[in-house]
Amino acid sequence: MWSVQALVVHLLLLGSILSIYFQSTILSDLEPLSTLRELGLEPPADRLVVFVVDGLRAQSVLADHCSAVPDLRELFVDQALVGISRACPTTVTRPGHIAIFGGFNEDPAATLTNFAWNPSTFDTVFNRSRNAIGWMQDEVAKVFTHLPTGGAPLRFETFARSDISDRLRLDQWTFDKVRNFLTNEQNVQPLRDATSVVFFVYLSDIDLAEHAHMPNSLNFREKLNYTQRGIRQTYELFESVFNDSRTAYLMTADYGMSLRGGGGDREVETPFILWGAGVKRRAPDPRQNFTASENGTILPLYQLEQIQLAPLMSALIGLPPPMNNMALMPLGFLNTSVQYELQVHHLNAMQLLAQARILIKRHEDGILYLLLPKFKSLGSAEIENYPQIIKYLVAKEQYEEALKVSHKIAKLAQECMEYYHGYYHLPLLVATTASYLVWFYLLLLRLTRESNHPKSERKGYLTWTTLMMCLGGLVLLELIILQRVPHLTAFYLLLPFGILILALAERPCLDKGLMCQFPVLHVVGILVPGVLLILMAFHNSHIGLLYLPIVCLNNRRAFFRPTLKLIFWLVLVFLLSGILVVKQSASLHFINDTIGVYIGNNHVVYFSMILSIIRPLILGHQHSTRAWIVNMSALLVTAYGIYQWDASQPVCTYVYAACWSYLLFAFLSIPYSGTKDLRRRLELIIFNMLTVHIMLTTSIGSLFVQIMVTEFVLGLELYEESFSYANLKDAITNQQQENQGLEVSRNEIPMNPLEHVRQSYRYAALILLYLYVSFFGTGHWFFNFTFKPMTSRLFLPQFHLHMLVVFILLKVFIPSIIVISSIYALVSFGQRNARSIFICLFLMNDVMSLYFCYFVINRGSREKVRESLDRLLVSHVFIILLLVCSWIAKGFLANTKKDKPIPRAQVQAVTNNAQDSQA
Repeated sequence: MWSVQALVVHLLLLGSILSIYFQSTILSDLEPLSTLRELGLEPPADRLVVFVVDGLRAQSVLADHCSAVPDLRELFVDQALVGISRACPTTVTRPGHIAIFGGFNEDPAATLTNFAWNPSTFDTVFNRSRNAIGWMQDEVAKVFTHLPTGGAPLRFETFARSDISDRLRLDQWTFDKVRNFLTNEQNVQPLRDATSVVFFVYLSDIDLAEHAHMPNSLNFREKLNYTQRGIRQTYELFESVFNDSRTAYLMTADYGMSLRGGGGDREVETPFILWGAGVKRRAPDPRQNFTASENGTILPLYQLEQIQLAPLMSALIGLPPPMNNMALMPLGFLNTSVQYELQVHHLNAMQLLAQARILIKRHEDGILYLLLPKFKSLGSAEIENYPQIIKYLVAKEQYEEALKVSHKIAKLAQECMEYYHGYYHLPLLVATTASYLVWFYLLLLRLTRESNHPKSERKGYLTWTTLMMCLGGLVLLELIILQRVPHLTAFYLLLPFGILILALAERPCLDKGLMCQFPVLHVVGILVPGVLLILMAFHNSHIGLLYLPIVCLNNRRAFFRPTLKLIFWLVLVFLLSGILVVKQSASLHFINDTIGVYIGNNHVVYFSMILSIIRPLILGHQHSTRAWIVNMSALLVTAYGIYQWDASQPVCTYVYAACWSYLLFAFLSIPYSGTKDLRRRLELIIFNMLTVHIMLTTSIGSLFVQIMVTEFVLGLELYEESFSYANLKDAITNQQQENQGLEVSRNEIPMNPLEHVRQSYRYAALILLYLYVSFFGTGHWFFNFTFKPMTSRLFLPQFHLHMLVVFILLKVFIPSIIVISSIYALVSFGQRNARSIFICLFLMNDVMSLYFCYFVINRGSREKVRESLDRLLVSHVFIILLLVCSWIAKGFLANTKKDKPIPRAQVQAVTNNAQDSQA
């Protein structure tokens, strides 16, 4: 029951953190505003053509007097506005397109989907238009096609990269499709008299060229020259087909490309070129200039936020901004009457105020809103008065003043939305911190009860303090209901009370200051591993240096009784430490480069297979004939499957069937093996699990795990032998042996609370240490590892993300299953006190989780957001998976015999040795 409770609490703590940083900011139930035509104003353009060049950075266009885009240069020198639109990281295709056509930066909730899709629906320029036509890659079309349209379906013609065999020929496909569409009179005729038409031309070759070649290379410049010439020719084709000067054009990019990544200026600075109907030749406040030709032509360089392109495009063709637009309409870009421009800005302000009104109303609907903080610069009264102020200024023909008022209140609406979107950020952070602290208190109470024998009775839930906490929670719940706090937020605000009630019920009936026992041990046992884990998240190079002294210090008693086993164990320790240091130290990469050719291929896997057979023979493991035959057959099939994979041949169906069959056999055969002896059962667990690990390994990983498992088991045996020897000497010294032949066993020696807590922290730290060692040794980075499809090459003929994740987690946690099984099988303390060990595991891990809670990044560089989210998820999810490993280990070791007491003859031998030494 306690493990299920721990599982639920960790999921709730994770959900609490996600609710702070990754709640959706997209509002629903918004109503579209009237179009400019419905308001009696004629827009300057009937159609808009948008060229989006994937991955084109501003520097590629502006460098060397724009020499890389000669055809476009001729165009914008005469009639276009040129500038830089600043994208907001994450700089990938999907967020860029949402910013351009939706007018808002990607929702933080999309981070949880790795920016593959947005959990909420939203409005775009395409939805407002009754005619949206486009040519693009299928992945880009998926961003928009699932959304509700503004009255007509989106007419998007798409392609997949796999459909076009030639690399860097995708733009040619797009230009050809546009040309075929425009030269067909049946397509064009219905559009001649249509209004608010949007043409979307997506060009993806530049992104591919920048990945294939350096952005400053000759090959890249040649590709850019082809693309920009195609844009110019497509523009001239549009002008010849629609020869009415009613078409506006925009060329921009979803994001820029840099060599390093990380959301720097090269990635967020994208070009925009705006020309055609309704575009003013000069706009105010250019901020800076640029040289547009070798002749020294100087042009203004304008600056926009990428999201501002959405209301600007909408205004050109007479549409209101998209309903979820968060951007301000830029001033002075429209070549229209002042009345038209004022109405455009007024619609932009009304659209922003509509969103702000929803957030303000949610706050003001609560009875307690007068007692709570609020955004003072904008409220319901100001929103209601704004249309009247604009109407009054227009009546007086004070258009410039009305523009200023509209722009100012739109900016206030932006600030208001930002304020209320983060309104519960601090309370949720406080509540989450309180939940963690109360959870620590609960774990320490349980650990204290587990360490005292006999265990004290729990006070349970029927106490005055528990009742008072329940009443306090009910009072807070009533206040939350009165304030109409969102349900999910309300739940997590109340979470500390629920965990505190569980903790109060866990208190012992006879409280004799047990919680004050061993405070220094608790602080050291929790904080030292927690701090090391946090440091490892940022600097993973010290794992190899820490591993050697930690394991040697742990087995320090064994050095006083040197044996051949000790020497063999030390060789393995130094070997593992050396591998870790070489793999994680940047200064030793030359060693990796030298031997990488030999350890990076599958020959190492073949050697691992041989070692997995030889290792149990050397160590004297006893397996049944059936186990030998099945495992050797599985390894032979694995070798054949890897050979087929290396030869680029289809893996045989029989290989898939055999690997799946062995996977089931490996897990199900262990508890039903008929072996009752603990050690033999453990040997079978190691044998089967290492064979499965080989099936999932691509290089040196399995070899490393075999060495690590052998070292760990030998280390446990050395520790237990040295500990038993010391305990026997103490028992013989302190107890008088009677003539009836009393047998002394370590299992019969009562363990005091201090030793119990110390041992619990020790084995918990060992489990964490070897979890990290196995991660690093097998080539993974604990807080940011990638999913390699090769892991499932012998189980799945095609890529399947969810099954791949399962196989990678299995590969990652097989060493932990073996480590935990070894502790349960070889250590008498581990057999009896698994709960205490995992309580200490939770304490160590959750300190790290609480720290990461304060440093979550939900906006910015994709790499940083992903790394931040990985740390958050790993610290919560992997401790749960370790708990699952414990359940698996217990299932493997079910129905086995416990350790026998040490015979009296062995005790007598120790006694004689002790007497001889005294003599």
